[in-house]
Amino acid sequence: MNSIPKQYLVFGVIIIILVVGAITLMMRQTTSSNEKEKKESVFEEPVEVIPTVDSSVKASLKGRTEAEITIIGVPDGTDMIEYELSYSTKEGSIEGVFGTIEVDGDEAEEEVTFGTCSSGVCRYHNIDGPVSGVFKFSGEFGEQILETEFDV
Repeated sequence: MNSIPKQYLVFGVIIIILVVGAITLMMRQTTSSNEKEKKESVFEEPVEVIPTVDSSVKASLKGRTEAEITIIGVPDGTDMIEYELSYSTKEGSIEGVFGTIEVDGDEAEEEVTFGTCSSGVCRYHNIDGPVSGVFKFSGEFGEQILETEFDV
């Protein structure tokens, strides 16, 4: 019986190791690619972009403690306006007021309190800087948004 020279045996073992290593590496890359595709993004899903209202829509805010929001030029077909007012206080906190306004015609008004009231006693916030306002108009046209700042 002929015996295989030792050098051919070593060379064959090295080739087998390289082939097995290459196959293993390719399988890991394929699995890694599939996992990356399945993995959800670490970022939040994109938020739906809401179009802005026409420039004829104007919002005003009068008052520092008990205030009144007035919106003129409300788009036709608006059923409701959601609002959020946020502001910094002299004490260093960020506070806010939110709610809804029912619409009747092309003008809307709502009274708001910059503070908290309980059992007939109100503690008003000391507003420091402008008040940021976001108004979302909802109606037969879908949704539209108005962002503005008020100096109080």
